[in-house]
Amino acid sequence: MSHPESILIDDSERPKALEPLSRFHSFFEWNLAGFTLLGKLKIKYPQARIYYKCKDPDFQTLILSRYPDILPNKEDKKMEMIVSPEGFLPWDLQRTVTTLIEDSLSIDKSKKKERQKIKSKSSGFHIVGKEKHLYLHPTAVIYPGVVFDTTNGPIIIDKDAKITSFSFLEGPLYIGKGCSIDSARIAGGSLIGNHCRVGGEVENSILLDYTNKHHEGFLGHSFVSSWVNIGALATTSDLKNNYGIVKLRIGEHEVNTGTIKFGSLIAPFSKIAIGVMMNTGCVIDLGSNLVDSRISGYQSPFSWIDGKNRYRLDSFLSDTKKIMARRSINLQEHEENYIKAIYSKLVVNAT
Repeated sequence: MSHPESILIDDSERPKALEPLSRFHSFFEWNLAGFTLLGKLKIKYPQARIYYKCKDPDFQTLILSRYPDILPNKEDKKMEMIVSPEGFLPWDLQRTVTTLIEDSLSIDKSKKKERQKIKSKSSGFHIVGKEKHLYLHPTAVIYPGVVFDTTNGPIIIDKDAKITSFSFLEGPLYIGKGCSIDSARIAGGSLIGNHCRVGGEVENSILLDYTNKHHEGFLGHSFVSSWVNIGALATTSDLKNNYGIVKLRIGEHEVNTGTIKFGSLIAPFSKIAIGVMMNTGCVIDLGSNLVDSRISGYQSPFSWIDGKNRYRLDSFLSDTKKIMARRSINLQEHEENYIKAIYSKLVVNAT
């Protein structure tokens, strides 16, 4: 139906692979190439009422508190459109970066109209490929010595982003609002959310809003949630020595990615220390703080130091509030209440 009056975001049958990524945000909140799914639905269907369905009452309370205009699902109401998270598996999204960027351009016509007038000879930066596939917001700051390569896809540099000298950026690529990209090599198709700080080498990865990977180290074929910090020289492996299919372990479950290239899946509010090596297919669940020299397999929620202990709740909340305050954002009361509830469920009751 072209203009549905009711849309259901059905989060009740979430794929196991999305569980760590979806403990604090739902898939419809992820910023992918400048838009969330919710944002796209509101633009495409402004008259539609949007409903939400989830089996976890604590999570549903969190979502409905965060979005007062979303309505709780009524089982007796027939929905004209239903969207679900099946198409949001990280390895599937990584293969559709070009499509997501082109969709963003089609939705936001201003990115095509309000772009910097590029003066190749006087700008100080260089473009390999077609200039028309580079979309620089008028407020973006590009230092001399930056190289943009649009040969394999478009590049969008959004509002107030800053790209410093000696960065190499290859399309398809989206750099979000307020980002700082410093002496980085970003290759192979990536999506960087708003207010991220990125340096070192990144390949075919998705970083959501307010995440930092600001120093040297390799991040490849990975999905990194919001409010994650990856320390200097921390590195992911995204290919097994035998070139085998990458399988993830999430709790007691095994998830087959169907690809030979997948690095790490990192959930919200996790911190990876300096020099940590993450083996192929590493999964780091919500709120972990890991400093061990090598991490492999699955790290359960609120893992501490080497994964054998748990982050204390009071310390986690205190640290999280300080980190968010650095970006002038406060942890809301309903979010703190939710974290306390999920900590009790995943840590206290699990021991």
